[in-house]
Amino acid sequence: MLRVSLALALFCALLTTGLSVRAEDLAAAPAGAIAPGGPSAKGDAGPCAAAIAFAERAKNIPVHLLQAISLTESGRWSDAHDAFIAWPWTVMAEGKGRYLTSMAAAIAEVEALQARGVTNIDVGCMQVNLYYHGRNFASLEDAFNPIHNVAYATTFLTDLRQKRSSWTRAVKEYHSTKPERQEIYRERVMRIWDALKKGRPIGGRDTGLESAGYAYIATAEWPPRNYRAQKQMEAAARARVMTSGQF
Repeated sequence: MLRVSLALALFCALLTTGLSVRAEDLAAAPAGAIAPGGPSAKGDAGPCAAAIAFAERAKNIPVHLLQAISLTESGRWSDAHDAFIAWPWTVMAEGKGRYLTSMAAAIAEVEALQARGVTNIDVGCMQVNLYYHGRNFASLEDAFNPIHNVAYATTFLTDLRQKRSSWTRAVKEYHSTKPERQEIYRERVMRIWDALKKGRPIGGRDTGLESAGYAYIATAEWPPRNYRAQKQMEAAARARVMTSGQF
């Protein structure tokens, strides 16, 4: 009920600000490349950002924290927005991030993965996991819709905050309940959050993503030795996408 109420509030808020909520209107051009030392990207553009900003205000989440989580989860450079944005048509499965060009393409990708028996799939602005949380959405369309995706993720995060009495712990558990899986994620979210609060570039040298994308991949062992090494490889691969436009 809380998620439904928040989704309705987001829907109404976006309508009153003149922003369309139709999937076809949310679609944007594919991302290009990040130029090192290029323009500052504050993460407040794109189809996910309006819903996230409203959710932060509505649920008293620290400013830019939910935005930082979204950029950690699905962030990419968009030439169309001239910014580093959370991308609504992102699918993560089998250790590979996929940035699709539309909701229809993202749904088709998920359906193809499910047809092969893949169940551990993250989707949308906030990369909600379908295995654990998919039953909370009426359809894949709902799961990818930025309003519903952000509303569910917001309720999940604020529930964790209430249980743990700490935003830091809530951020960690948003990703995983296993301590060994939490620290890299927390560091990435906090780094991006700090950049957002200071108006610094997202996805360049200031975040450490550029060097990770090129230096780490060049020296990494394959297959990864453990879960931490696997997550480092995934983070580096995402960074490579952000800085090269290759995916």
